[in-house]
Amino acid sequence: KVLGQILGAKADLLSFKSGKGTVIMTEEAEHIPLDQGFKKILETGIRPFINMIETKRNNFFKAKEFVALYDHIFRMCIQRDPYNWSEDLYRKYSESIQNYLRERVKPALDEARNKYERAYLEQWKTRYHNHGRIVFGLSKLFMYLDRFYTPSTENVLALKKQGYKLFEDHIFKNYSQYARDAILSAINHERQNEEQDRELLKDCVSVFVDLGYNLGGQQKLRYYETQLQHDIVNDAGNFYRRCAKTWLCEDSCSAYLKKCEAALDAEKDRVNSYLHKSTMDPLIEKCYTELLKIHQSALLNKTTGMYYLLEEKQNEDLKRVFDLYVKYPADLPPIGDMFRTQVQKEGKAIVKRTNEAKSKQHDEKHVLVTSLITLHKHYDTVVKECFGNHQVFQKALKTAFESFINENDSVSKLLALYAHDVLKKGSKVNVGNVEKTLDHVVFLYGYIRDKDVFDHDYQQLLQERLLKRKCSSEANERAMIAKLKSEAGYQWTNKLEGMFKDVGVSKNLTGLFRNFFNTEQECGLVFNVNVCTHGFWPSTNYTSSKTPEALKVCTEQFEKFYHNRYAEREIQWRMDMGEAEVLVRFNPKTEVRLSVSSYQMAFLLVFNKKRVASFQEILDITGLKSDTTLQNHLLSLAHPKLGVLLKKPNSKSLARDHKFQLNANFRCRMRKITVPFYNIIRHAVNPTIDPSIAIQRRCQMDAAIVRAMKTKKRMQHMELVNEVTAQLQARFKAQPGMIKKRIEHLIEQEYLERDPAARGVYKYLA
Repeated sequence: KVLGQILGAKADLLSFKSGKGTVIMTEEAEHIPLDQGFKKILETGIRPFINMIETKRNNFFKAKEFVALYDHIFRMCIQRDPYNWSEDLYRKYSESIQNYLRERVKPALDEARNKYERAYLEQWKTRYHNHGRIVFGLSKLFMYLDRFYTPSTENVLALKKQGYKLFEDHIFKNYSQYARDAILSAINHERQNEEQDRELLKDCVSVFVDLGYNLGGQQKLRYYETQLQHDIVNDAGNFYRRCAKTWLCEDSCSAYLKKCEAALDAEKDRVNSYLHKSTMDPLIEKCYTELLKIHQSALLNKTTGMYYLLEEKQNEDLKRVFDLYVKYPADLPPIGDMFRTQVQKEGKAIVKRTNEAKSKQHDEKHVLVTSLITLHKHYDTVVKECFGNHQVFQKALKTAFESFINENDSVSKLLALYAHDVLKKGSKVNVGNVEKTLDHVVFLYGYIRDKDVFDHDYQQLLQERLLKRKCSSEANERAMIAKLKSEAGYQWTNKLEGMFKDVGVSKNLTGLFRNFFNTEQECGLVFNVNVCTHGFWPSTNYTSSKTPEALKVCTEQFEKFYHNRYAEREIQWRMDMGEAEVLVRFNPKTEVRLSVSSYQMAFLLVFNKKRVASFQEILDITGLKSDTTLQNHLLSLAHPKLGVLLKKPNSKSLARDHKFQLNANFRCRMRKITVPFYNIIRHAVNPTIDPSIAIQRRCQMDAAIVRAMKTKKRMQHMELVNEVTAQLQARFKAQPGMIKKRIEHLIEQEYLERDPAARGVYKYLA
């Protein structure tokens, strides 16, 4: 501030004019001898100025005095040779600073070395601070040298840089080690919870930083990094190496992690308070290495380690583990492996318990799926909230579920059935939040290897919900389809969306048909039709039948109405998914409305013509062909719990000569009854896979083989098998043996041929 005022005054008192490299003065000056001239500078300028800095006085130099000294130096520098003293004054400037360092700074530092560490740090800070003020002041006083002499002379530093170079040579090289040791000692005492003067430490550390910046060069932090930072980092490593051994023996995993977290936070605070910011990364990495990286396996495998934290749901500590290791991603996979192992352990236990319960016939409905959803919900929360949804843990969770969920071949079917029960009207499945439950269903679907099994069953069950009007919420149904689309893609879910569209169109068509032909007035019945587009709805083995006499007029009129609107379309009537309400008069006093399937409606209409009918006669009248499903529909009417029909003989089996008749003694207080479907005669169970799925898989394998061969034209057997497996892995796991059979089939169909020169190589036939 003082020098600034002086320089401002100088600007008012002097006026220079430059032109063509010369300086013009207002009056002629006499030649000034070197010794006489410098004596004046030393006695009236340099010594008083140094004394002022040392005694901390700020009332020296008035502007007039400074300008006089500056003019004096100026005249000595512009005299003609041999009286131009620029080089000599530069040397005298350097000698003055050297004398100051030798006579004032060194004795002060030597004296402080014999005292305590804080005294030395105080002197280290003060001496560098004073030296900086002296260099600044003297460089301003000799400023004319920096205008002409130093820029034009080789191997000569600018005045300010020369001043700091002298400090480096005479003080820093000889005394910085003592300052470094005192700083390290103070840091160690602070790590042991002894309070330290952080402002003093900051000023002392800044000497190492500031000196590099003042001397310039490409590596401005070279003094700080080599003389101080390296030792700070190593000292921290040694300190925490000792701490880690003690903590690992004495503390639980949770307590150890808390101490590590506190230690790392303390080191970060230390850097922010008085160390240079460049120290942050190497220091924290060193502390992390000594505390966490080296002992990772021993720490996380303790009895109170990772497995214990996961089992006891210690989410706070799990988050702490992740936060401590996440900055070094290479160390996350071992934690992810432990996480995967724990999830696998719990998942396999669930599957095992479910299988045991089934074998003991104590299985409750949806136990396996609800248990898997609960497990996934918990660990999905752990991944998101504790592990920051990191890719390593997402992959670990996916791998774990895929490993055990595919051990049970029935999971795909059970999952589809669970989704059906969640979405259907009047469901007894209790879920708190349908949206989140469906999210977890889709997650589990993503882990299933044979997705086509789920797809087949889900589509069948959706058909049942739509055609029998059992959807509890259309919004939930559409939301589920959207979730499945994000996981499975557009191709399959397009069929589900088409099914919804057909139901909506059918409602409009039914309304228009009633305007065309009022079935209630003309035929005495309410007639509703669902028009299902072939290709969208699941294909089933349909048993064709004759249209009952009571429905002939309605069906003929609808066909006429439909062909008027869509001339090029064909209609095929199907009764396998239909429903009906039939008014049955069992006796003069008992008249009940029965809610039955279309098949059962056809059976009951037989008894309008015949009092007793054999199974063969029923088939002849209805035009139906016997199969397991049809037999169960008939036996459900004769089930002892209901007794709509009487069967002779009264058994679970069904032969073509067995007799049926309406139960004249039927009694019921209710006016309307829904006839349940009893699966009395069970299908022969295929232990491997549903035939329709097997056919679909064969077609998909054929398509994948042709695509691969069409692209590459020529492929070896294993290369082709691997390519087909990769293409189909999103839908199911294709077995190499089955792929080989499909290759042989395509060779027979002349899509491929074997290379005559190499039997294991196939060629594509265009």
